[in-house]
Amino acid sequence: MNAYPTQGSLNPQNPSILEEKNEGYSIEAIRERQKLVRQKSGKYIGVGIGGFQVKKAYKEQNQISFPATLSLKGGVQTFFNKNIGIRGFFGLDMATGFINYEFAKDPSHSFYSMFSLGIDIIGEFPLTKSYKHFLGAFAGIGGGATIYADNENFSLFKHAITSAGIMIEGGVTLSLFVRHRFELGFKILPTAKQLLNSKKFETSLMPYVMYNYKF
Repeated sequence: MNAYPTQGSLNPQNPSILEEKNEGYSIEAIRERQKLVRQKSGKYIGVGIGGFQVKKAYKEQNQISFPATLSLKGGVQTFFNKNIGIRGFFGLDMATGFINYEFAKDPSHSFYSMFSLGIDIIGEFPLTKSYKHFLGAFAGIGGGATIYADNENFSLFKHAITSAGIMIEGGVTLSLFVRHRFELGFKILPTAKQLLNSKKFETSLMPYVMYNYKF
């Protein structure tokens, strides 16, 4: 007697077979998502350039300058999924009148520096199906401590201006191959608010561009 296969075993829509396939696909997809999240999380370090406007009293006159800034940043970032993450940061921004966007010598030989600590929230979406490139935005808040000095009114060791307060930052971010992140952003410095009513010294927003490398 010939044994004939049952109808269920020939049916390509056999529920047991589909269930096994779907289960395997789901497990594999979860593993891939977890792998991507691990790749996007970790320590990072960054370097950037920017600039801001300084208004100050110098030799009984109001002086406006546009010093260039060198920015260093580092910390740890953690992603909860492929789109949302947070990062803690510590940063150092330095500016001097010797290097400015007016391409002119600053007679006051000014120096400005800010050290900051804070946290950013990052939201981004993939640009390709490979999930290697992402475009998004970030916003953060922290505390900043600043010091300003020049050779006229604010001697570094005698009468330097020091200030501490809230530092706010935000901008857009482009991530390439997971490890390389480019930022176009701005910072609200503590001196923009803390000394806003001072007739001797105040600063504007600080736009900047930065490159971050994730280890």
